[in-house]
Amino acid sequence: MARMNKKKKPTTKEVGRHVGMLMMQLEGLKEHVYNGDRALDEYIKMKGDKEEFVKYLEKNYKEPQNDKDNEETEEE
Repeated sequence: MARMNKKKKPTTKEVGRHVGMLMMQLEGLKEHVYNGDRALDEYIKMKGDKEEFVKYLEKNYKEPQNDKDNEETEEE
């Protein structure tokens, strides 16, 4: 019989470390999005054209037509 190379399973400590690293990256990403949102809000306030911007978004923003996840959700 030939020996098969088994993959070593990660220890609980290793999994915990990786989860912790993912959590730190996620928090950084959340902070980045939050700061971008705040900057956009402040820019719109500075320009004083919030209504024009909202109209522009309503006119030009369209939902993707090939989004299968949305179709499945709507069917359920």
